[in-house]
Amino acid sequence: MNAKTTLILLLIALIGLGGIFAYKKYQSFKASSERKLGDTIYKDYPVNDITKVTLKNNASEVTIEKEGNFWVVKDGSNFRAKYSMLANLLSEIYTLKAGQVINVRKSGYQKMSVADPDEVTTNAGLRVETFLPDGKKASSFILGRTKMHSSDDDMTARAYSMEALFVGQYLRLTDEEKPMLVRNIFRVNANPKDWRDPFVLGLKKDEIARITGQNYILLAGGEGGELLFEDGAKPNSGALLRLTETLSRLEAKEAAEASENPGGTYLNVELMSGLNYTLYGKSEDGKDSFVSIKADFKAPDRGTNEVTRAEKDADLKAADEANQYNEWYGRFTYKVDKATYQKLFVDEKGLKEPEKSAEPEAEKPANPFDAMEDVEEDDA
Repeated sequence: MNAKTTLILLLIALIGLGGIFAYKKYQSFKASSERKLGDTIYKDYPVNDITKVTLKNNASEVTIEKEGNFWVVKDGSNFRAKYSMLANLLSEIYTLKAGQVINVRKSGYQKMSVADPDEVTTNAGLRVETFLPDGKKASSFILGRTKMHSSDDDMTARAYSMEALFVGQYLRLTDEEKPMLVRNIFRVNANPKDWRDPFVLGLKKDEIARITGQNYILLAGGEGGELLFEDGAKPNSGALLRLTETLSRLEAKEAAEASENPGGTYLNVELMSGLNYTLYGKSEDGKDSFVSIKADFKAPDRGTNEVTRAEKDADLKAADEANQYNEWYGRFTYKVDKATYQKLFVDEKGLKEPEKSAEPEAEKPANPFDAMEDVEEDDA
């Protein structure tokens, strides 16, 4: 092959590459220019089929992935994700509508914070991507800064006007060059901590029928289902409050796949519905404390009364709750701080009212006037 032929082939290759680049630019321009104000950006978005969401900005990134029936924050903590946040995000993508298209070159991306975080280190946006079970992307865009009116009152007054479409958040689809201003406001970030749901137990005090702990049993009795010892004695109100509040909002610092129960101390909480939660705790001085939790269901004793349809349904629901709990939370051992551990696994002595001092009552000082004899007064 001579030099002339090589040059011709090189020119043909360059022209071909230029044509491909020009075609992609045209397609990008065509997509953004043909989109009308108010058009749905992701038509037929398969919101119910999404199995993975990734978020990335300059500082951090997070992956929220579906495992079975649960959404998990894949950052090493293995906590369940806050489903309300995820549902809001997917709903925003599902209803995402086009607003004003912005004529700006790539150099202007940083001004609107719609630059890809992989390409720049300052004023980049938040890349949001969602995926289907086969790994195919269902959506991909860069979120930028928000553009608001000068005051909330101004924004409210224009909420239903055409101008409201130009109030919202800058957004750029990753396969298009032109950013747009969309009506939606995305309140999300790429901080894994904000996506974790650290609460592993939430029990209401008025649902508790029995608590069995270190050599003690507390039963629901008295007025308003007050928790009392078996002999009817009232527990220390402060200690009981700390215990029930911790059960109502048990928060863990970390979670790790459990190979076995940590053993050691245990606490069993039985609910009126028949649901039971058994907490196993292990703690060593100067080291971390660990808790694992197992749920089970035992139908409440209804005496000789025939079980009604409503009661059967309630039993099925409670049994399902126990299975659902074990399917996820029962898989892990949770690290908790020392104070949380001590509130959970308080012993009988710590739950009882402190005994009053048995010291004899101090004698009152003698009144010096009591010893004086009556003095007869002379009649004057």
